[in-house]
Formats: sequence, structure tokens, C-alpha cells
Amino acid sequence: MDLKRQTIAQGARNELARRGLCDFAVITDPRYKVNWHHKVLCDYLDRFSRREIPRLMVFMPPRHGKSELVSRKLPAFIFGRNPDTSIIATSYSADLAQRMNRDVQRIIDGEQYAKVFPGTFLYGKNIRTVADGSYLRNSDIFEIVGRRGVYRSAGVGGGITGMGGEFIIIDDPLKNREDASSAVIRDKLWEWYTSTLYTRLEKDGAILLTMTRWHEDDLAGRLLKLAETDPAADQWEVLCFPAIAEAVRHPEDIRGEGEELWPEKYSRSPLDTIKAAVGSYDWNALYQQRSAPAEGGMFKREYWQYWRELPPKLTDWVQSWDCTFKATGTADYVVGQVWARDGANRYLI
Repeated sequence: MDLKRQTIAQGARNELARRGLCDFAVITDPRYKVNWHHKVLCDYLDRFSRREIPRLMVFMPPRHGKSELVSRKLPAFIFGRNPDTSIIATSYSADLAQRMNRDVQRIIDGEQYAKVFPGTFLYGKNIRTVADGSYLRNSDIFEIVGRRGVYRSAGVGGGITGMGGEFIIIDDPLKNREDASSAVIRDKLWEWYTSTLYTRLEKDGAILLTMTRWHEDDLAGRLLKLAETDPAADQWEVLCFPAIAEAVRHPEDIRGEGEELWPEKYSRSPLDTIKAAVGSYDWNALYQQRSAPAEGGMFKREYWQYWRELPPKLTDWVQSWDCTFKATGTADYVVGQVWARDGANRYLI
């Protein structure tokens, strides 16, 4: 009787794993720890896999489980539900894209995966030829045996001609802040997206973009600006969970202001240490997913000049104080300034 109950319970877990990504992630990886934000993300990814959300952006801090779900678990789940589909997965480098490719293969090769999705499996040898009727399987591309399903990985700028994708997954198309700060690299990424990657999308296909918001003019920034200015352009659903909750939050962010995203893994003390180590610019981009323009917002960097000696006759000396009254980790610093004027010129003393 106990064996019968165990069999029934296992069958129920398998059925839940076929229906939803969160249950799938747990059953194929018993070590996987689920926080509330993973459940929300999985709900969005489930709807993405059903193409109910055809354009999705996901912004979350590093080491919080984003890529594990987006780039590893999700493709395997999609193939299980539809082994005839096609997926193109990209990242900033071919090496990283290939590592994710191999991770997806390992999930599909797993014993538990075969119990959940017995109709989806890969060829048993690492080959590069189909002359004998076997199926492609390497770190660039693999095919689902007996079905039309195919997965292609590529680095940004790499060639993906000759293949269409019903699902396109873009994970971190910019390597770091240095690349994001380069207008040339941002332009190249945009050109590759519009002229190469986007043209590979099949009719009614879906695109998922997850990246660090290093710069307001990055790929996500341009796509969102285009969506705002042109109603005919792709309209994006955005899921953004910063490491520390801010005053304005996503509707499904259950936290109060100042609360951590995953306190069991990253409590406030480690996050404060990280913030002190990386600095406010990188903290805002990596952990808060908020791109603060390095050149300034209202006051551009080129507006400022620097002086070794002040004019002899300054007038209208003024002190300005901007104080914080909230004891939260997201509050700005207390700032005091002393200004003076010489005609039309103002000097920050």
C-alpha cells in the first residue's frame, strides 16, 4: 500500500512538473531552493512558454537564480512540452552560450526528466554530422530525436543564419560596464539584434531578454524607448526585482521598502558589504537594475568646469542642505553644499 501511495504521489509530482516550470525545476534538481520571487518569475516564464507574453524582459540581481531558470531550466521545459519547437539562445560570448547549451542538455539527459517528459530525448553521442541519419548534438546545436525540435546557441555577433527560432532567449548580451559604456559596442549590439537575431524569429515567436541594466541606452533601454514612441513596435512586459526593495516597486513585489529580495541567501549585511565594495554605480546597475547615467541627468558632465583659484570678489554666498529623514538602506546621503556667485557664473565651493 505504501508503494502504491508513493507511486501515485510521484505520478502527481510528475504531472505538476509537466504543467509548471517551478515544479519542473524542483523535480529535476532536488537541491533547487525556491523563494517567492522564483515563483513569480516561473509564472511569467510559464506564460512566455505558452506565448501569452510574447515579449518579456527580466531584471534581477546576480546569484539570485535568474539565469538558472531563464537559460537552463526553461529551454528544457519548453522542449518537454513541445519537442517540435525551435529555440535560439544567445549571450555576450559564444563560450557562455555554449556552457548554457551543455547545461540544458544535462537536464534533458537526466533520469528524472525522462520520467516527466519521456517523449523528449537527445542523441547519445557528440557528433557533427547527420550523414548517417543521426541527430546533431554538440555545444552549438542539438536536435530532439524523432522530432523537429532544435536548440541553437550563439554569442552576440555570431552567425545564426539558416535557422529560425520560435523562442529567442537573450541572457546578458553585454559583458560588463566597460562594454555598456561604449557607444560603439551598444550600436553593434543593436545592429546585430535588429538585422540578424530579430530576423530569425518565426511568425508569432516569442523573445525573452534578461540583462544587467548597465546603461540607459542599452538594448533594453532602446527597445523600451521604441515601444514608448512607436505603438506599432514590440510592446514589452517587464519583470524587475531589485536586491533591495525601493519605494516604487513592481505590482507583484510583495516586499516593503528596504527589504531584501532573498534574505535566506543574501541578508542585509552581505548586501551592504557588496554595495560598499562595488560602489554606487555598479550597485545600482547590478543589484538594483537601475541604470543611472554616468554623464548626469539634468546637469550634464560637460557643463562643469574646474578652477584652481576662485575669483576675488564673490557675492551671494549660499549654503544648501539636502537631508535624509528615512532610516532605510535606499535613502540618499545627507549633502551639504556651499555656493557663491560672480556675475552670471556660479561656483560650488
